Amino acid sequence: MHRLSLVIAAALLLAGCDKETTLHSGLEERQANLVMAALIDAGISCHKAPGEEGTWNVMVSEPRFADAVNLLERKGLPRRPHMGVGEVFKKTGMISSPSEERIRFMDALAQDIARTISMIDGVVDARVHVVLPENDPFARNALPSSAAVAIRSRWDADITDLVPSVKGLVKNAIEGLQPEKIMVTIFRDSPPKKGVK
Repeated sequence: MHRLSLVIAAALLLAGCDKETTLHSGLEERQANLVMAALIDAGISCHKAPGEEGTWNVMVSEPRFADAVNLLERKGLPRRPHMGVGEVFKKTGMISSPSEERIRFMDALAQDIARTISMIDGVVDARVHVVLPENDPFARNALPSSAAVAIRSRWDADITDLVPSVKGLVKNAIEGLQPEKIMVTIFRDSPPKKGVK
């Protein structure tokens, strides 16, 4: 009888446990920790489990899955990986054409600048698009370089005062770029629904 009581108690305990589901997989440990910190701060229980090739998966209970997804979307987590110049310039073949090298350089430069802007408090995400015209060195009228910066900010962060600083950062990162050829656009997140962090 005692053994039967234990079996029933264990079954009830298991029935009361929420089934877990994977919220994010293949994360670096730092990103997994940032995701977990945001979830725990919002009262959503979670844990991480080892994934493939040294990565981590973040698990949450199924009933809180939607809350967790919406919360992380507002916070811009996990951060999308930015490849640096060294990663973008890894050669996959023996020889690269000048055009391929140029495209890779512009992409790497844009990603490095975006990564720096993303570190500013209040910024959820940043994208940078760089145009470096391939001018003829003997031409009289050279086309100017230009850059477009799109910033997604938190709903409670007003970063409009930082636009001149962002322009200065981009100008100093790209040789020969003039301030009037830099466009910065800020997209502010909508405030969360009442009662949701």
